[in-house]
Amino acid sequence: MTTILSPAEFASAFESGYRLVKELQEDINALNVYPVPDGDTGVNMTLTLESVVNELRKARNANFTEIGHIVVKASLSGARGNSGVILSQILKGFGHQLRVADGKGLDVDGFVKAVVEGRKSAYHAVIKPVEGTILTVIRRVAEHIDGRKYDSYEEALSDIVDVAWNTVLETPKMLDVLKKAGVVDAGGYGLYVFFEGFRAGVTKEKAKPHRLAQRVSETFIAEAGYGEYKFCTEAYLKSDNLELDHARRFLAEHGDSLVLGQEGELWHFHVHTNEPFKVLKEMEKYGELVHIKVDNMAAQVQRSFEREEKPFAVVAVAPSPKWAELFRSLNIDFVVSGGQTMNPSVGQLVDAVKHVPSRKVYIFPNNPNIILSANQVRELTDKEVIVIPTKNPAQTAVGLALYFGVEQELDEFFNEMLPKMDYLELTKATKQASVDGFEIEEGDWLVLLNDRLRGTCRDWACVLSLIRGFVDEGQYSVATVFVGADAREEELAELKVLLQSAGLEVDEYDTGQPFYPYWVLLERS
Repeated sequence: MTTILSPAEFASAFESGYRLVKELQEDINALNVYPVPDGDTGVNMTLTLESVVNELRKARNANFTEIGHIVVKASLSGARGNSGVILSQILKGFGHQLRVADGKGLDVDGFVKAVVEGRKSAYHAVIKPVEGTILTVIRRVAEHIDGRKYDSYEEALSDIVDVAWNTVLETPKMLDVLKKAGVVDAGGYGLYVFFEGFRAGVTKEKAKPHRLAQRVSETFIAEAGYGEYKFCTEAYLKSDNLELDHARRFLAEHGDSLVLGQEGELWHFHVHTNEPFKVLKEMEKYGELVHIKVDNMAAQVQRSFEREEKPFAVVAVAPSPKWAELFRSLNIDFVVSGGQTMNPSVGQLVDAVKHVPSRKVYIFPNNPNIILSANQVRELTDKEVIVIPTKNPAQTAVGLALYFGVEQELDEFFNEMLPKMDYLELTKATKQASVDGFEIEEGDWLVLLNDRLRGTCRDWACVLSLIRGFVDEGQYSVATVFVGADAREEELAELKVLLQSAGLEVDEYDTGQPFYPYWVLLERS
């Protein structure tokens, strides 16, 4: 019989709940109809919980006060989608209660209070609560256990799991869209699964969740469409002066599915609207917007009927709008914004994979720091995901241009092609530093070859001299120059003349990437 959890035991039980949600995420996805049948609830809940688990793993010696801070902050910063944001608010209330618990132990009464606080926090954050959803499940659980005295965690968690499950089964009676679709609520089921996983983590038993064979049909998706509002819009807002009442009224006037959560100066808002840019512009008045995400739900519904049309699809990360245009001209199916200093999250890549019309998806990360995130996508989808470890978008652009008409698997082609390519990155130092034996002053030109710093220069003539040395050594035949936002006409002209004088065929694209005025891809015959 367990009456007190240590911080380590709590973290272990929390991770057990996360693992079960991750294991059943496709079951959860298959239920999703509210407010749009896009099949992402399981993924969004998994990613939200995963954010907390990753931080808990880093804080193995934390007390409950520290764990409370972690649960609150990590769940908010990792929240995705309507279900993920609501789940983060449940965890926010939970975490706030942990902060005031005994630092070394959490008794059953403290746990019960944490669940009750989770319910209060969630209902406070959701501007127009809808019954028959995850909100109903946490409300029914909280109302049932509030004020009760339990002798052990086993008793309390058994009660919580039973109430959660029975409430899930009732959700079609509360929400007409669920009744028409013939399914229970996806978010509510996901929360039940988490509680069952947490229970099993405490009792050291094998989790025994109720499984559902329900699945939203394509007929229902076609008839339901995406509803009144077309764009799912969410972002984080860094602000210490948000006028909460005004923000709530404004969002309510411009959409539905409204969630507005807060932790300190960080806010996370989610809304379905027909005016996403108007919403973002208004919210930006109060601070800095980060991690903006706008999804066209009408396109999501349409894509649900196109998934099997292509033998494979391609997802690529683009560091600028002009790069995105170039990638689309190369028939890339889905472009994710990101790059140096703005790496996309695993969730953004999962969204891209989910919405392309194929069961086989190639991801081109185009930055060394994004390759790991791209590899993690495999664990969060049932599609076949193949990561081509491109470290620069120039490799992807040139490679795909050469691939057209080749009868070979795309990954095999790139495996043969990448060793024949080198890429130069030319940029300026933003501060004084010492790197790889080079003493760098602010404003120096940095010349990198295949991500390795190969020289520094005070002027452009020195840069050209270094490049000439690389070109003479490399036996290249083609050079493609990708021009960034800070490029200068005189420099570009001199660079092209140098490459041509070395006997190279030279192509040029204006791609507008930040931080790097010039990328040069060099190809061997």
